[in-house]
Order: sequence, then structure tokens, then C-alpha cells
Amino acid sequence: MNLKQLKAKGGIVDALPVKKQVSWTHLDSKTGKEVTDTLTLHVRRQSFGVIERLFAESDSELSRNARYIAASVALGADGSEALSYDDAYGLEPSLGFLILNAVNEVNGTGGAAAKN
Repeated sequence: MNLKQLKAKGGIVDALPVKKQVSWTHLDSKTGKEVTDTLTLHVRRQSFGVIERLFAESDSELSRNARYIAASVALGADGSEALSYDDAYGLEPSLGFLILNAVNEVNGTGGAAAKN
């Protein structure tokens, strides 16, 4: 396979985000009752090099998963709202793991998808 064929088959990551929906079940802060909200995420596919840089151990004070989420997820109807590191770090844990799972699915990282 040559480089042109590799690119044509998707071997080089493009910049187009992938829409993913996640359903988050949580307690409503006003009523205390359990509700389920569906969020649409715009997940950027990350290249091998970006993932390697994000998971480098250069700054042990920062959460690697929060950095990965912030680098990969945008919100809003058109995906124009960036999710900052601080917001990713402050996510409610069950929602953070749902979003991280969506990022892993899109990027083929974590779990069975990473095994090739």
C-alpha cells in the first residue's frame, strides 16, 4: 500500500468530528428525582501522535483523561463550544466516564477496540 492509498482508506486522521450521543442518568438537582438526559457530543478523532502527547507523563498534576476529553469533545448543536480542561476535570464522574467511553469508541482507544 502506498501513502495515497493509506490516506484514501482513512489511515491518516481527518479533522471532521464524529457525532456521538450519550444518555446520562442522574438525580435532578431541583426535584431529587432520577432523570435521563441525552447529550450530543462532537468528538474529534485524534492522531496517534496527539494521543501519545496527551498521555505523556510530562505533567503529573493534570488528569490525563480530562486532557483527552478536553482535546476531543465539543458541545452545542454545531460543535462550536469547546470543553475546557477545567470543565472536563469538573465533570460529574458518571458523566465523565460516559464521555470518555464515547471518545474511546471514536478513537479506537481503550477496551477491545484498541486490540488489533
